[in-house]
Amino acid sequence: MTTATMKSGLGQTSGVVSELTAFLTVKEGHEADLRAAAQRFNGRIDGAPREALRKIGIRNMRLVMYDEGRRLLWTTSFETDWDPYIDDALMLLGITSWTDWLQYTNEFPGTQPTNAEVKAFIQSAQAPATAFFDALGDATMPQIWKAQQLAAAFQQVLDDPAAEEALSHPALAPLLELAAH
Repeated sequence: MTTATMKSGLGQTSGVVSELTAFLTVKEGHEADLRAAAQRFNGRIDGAPREALRKIGIRNMRLVMYDEGRRLLWTTSFETDWDPYIDDALMLLGITSWTDWLQYTNEFPGTQPTNAEVKAFIQSAQAPATAFFDALGDATMPQIWKAQQLAAAFQQVLDDPAAEEALSHPALAPLLELAAH
């Protein structure tokens, strides 16, 4: 029996990252509706402010229809604890974004649920991964984003001819060596 934890609900962890996996059954005749709703849901996530996504700790999300459109796999990974992740994701995207696609699954009750009812449903539908690995699991998204910004800023310095004298300072040798690879 799998025990729920504060960090990952029923999921597994890899470093600071937790996973959430659910397998659902698509309502017969609603495959196209679910595909369209999944695209709308993805659009809401993709259009959300990056700072808000950073706050809720989302790393990725995937909705996959399989078995000739009869089944749905939902996966996501996140850095925050399970409760705040789900609460914040419901608040950020709005409950209608969730019920828009969940309504096309047999398991979802679908009668104008509250955030708490959707959260309870997600917990009940969660299936723990047998194994879970995240290659960047020891780094948080804020750390990764900062590293990307630092790399871009350092590249600007490297590209600036006026920085040549400053870059010749021995203290910068480790940075220049790293930039060369």
